[in-house]
Amino acid sequence: MKGIWEGRKSNKKYSFPAYISVAVILLTAAINGSCTRQDEFTIGKDFIDSQTRLMVIDTFKVDLSTIILDSVRSSASQLILAGNYNDNNFGSVKCESYFDLAYETFRDIEDRAVYDSAKIILPYSGFVYGDTLSPMTLHAHLLTEKISTYNDGYLYTTSSFDYEAEPRGSVTFYPSPATKTDSAVFIPVNELGEELFNKIRDKDPDVTSEEWFLDYLKGFMITPGSDVNNAVIGIDAAEGKVVLKIYYHLRLQDPEKKEITVKMGLSNKQFNHIDLDLSGTLLDNIKSSGNRKNSAFTGNMAFMQGLTGLMAKVQFPSLQDIFLNTDWKILKAELVIEPVKYSFEQFALPEKLYIYETDRVNRINAILRDENGNSLSSLKDQNNSPMAAILQYDEMYPEDTKYTFDVTSYLIRELSGKYFEYKRGLHISLDQDFYRKTLERVVFEGKNPRVRLKLYYLTY
Repeated sequence: MKGIWEGRKSNKKYSFPAYISVAVILLTAAINGSCTRQDEFTIGKDFIDSQTRLMVIDTFKVDLSTIILDSVRSSASQLILAGNYNDNNFGSVKCESYFDLAYETFRDIEDRAVYDSAKIILPYSGFVYGDTLSPMTLHAHLLTEKISTYNDGYLYTTSSFDYEAEPRGSVTFYPSPATKTDSAVFIPVNELGEELFNKIRDKDPDVTSEEWFLDYLKGFMITPGSDVNNAVIGIDAAEGKVVLKIYYHLRLQDPEKKEITVKMGLSNKQFNHIDLDLSGTLLDNIKSSGNRKNSAFTGNMAFMQGLTGLMAKVQFPSLQDIFLNTDWKILKAELVIEPVKYSFEQFALPEKLYIYETDRVNRINAILRDENGNSLSSLKDQNNSPMAAILQYDEMYPEDTKYTFDVTSYLIRELSGKYFEYKRGLHISLDQDFYRKTLERVVFEGKNPRVRLKLYYLTY
């Protein structure tokens, strides 16, 4: 199963459509808390002797679980992720990145040229996951196998290619990408650089055509190797950013410094490989459990993290009970889910979350949208009109922080056939493009408080 994949900090509460607001105002004194209540009311003079009642229920059972995708598309993200990190909730994650080189016709090297050094230059993107106060080591290995995409034109977090066992260069440094996006990591590759310098100077066939050059230099793999690091950093891999530079000088009375630049190749052949080890965590045997674990077996929690394939899933096994009422109309439906208290002190909550429809075997069908075609994200649109989902972030009292999704259109559609297939459910995750270039995470609470489906509907 392969897969690819907002809330603004706010204390604003949701607002109902006008036709709902009237009913809610009339029922304010009758409905309190989060239990099932009902009261009769009339709407206008035409409803004399009406038995219409507004029901507000949040006691429908919601099953919460964690699913893991077999792999996530990671090519053409224009981001290199490298490093490793370990914690009790999400296990050990190791990020390695592959890329090849672009061929350009090399200019002639002067007779008095003397080789100096060579470096792979990896400019910071600004992304960091983990501790930047500890030293970090990265290695550059030369590939022995050409990078080739699958038939769909992509590469995934499980993709890999052969490389030399011994690195051509290594560097240990203190990462600071969160504050210095204009700086870079420099990995020295002096021996390889001298070899390439000599081939260019001697006009060796290996560097006289693109085909021969890409057979000679198949690319690099950047890895933390077996080194224990405490962070994963992001490298800006947009066009022309990642380069191999060869430095030399001319033997003159005043030495003249010169350089040769070899750029990274096509973006669709740059991808991030992810090794995720969940040993010793609550998700230890999730893959042998059908790639899904109910929150009852994970400490009443569910887990979501970008790029690793982890997503939260919600299902509504008792929603079918609504059909016990013969005449009803849904006015509004909200899914309320909270992060585990104090679980986001070190890793900030994502400002954007999306909700996706899924089938019985956890294949993602489509992003969930409202009746106007807006995706159920937590941002506002360009006109600053409220979208369907809200992140209520309480900086003073973290326990009041929650995500709220308006799932009205989804439930109306799903219940229209007088039957509800609860095994399909919904996935909660990040935007599909952002998901594949980040390690942002959320630990969702499943018991205290539980996940709630809050339903406002009329019976008559």
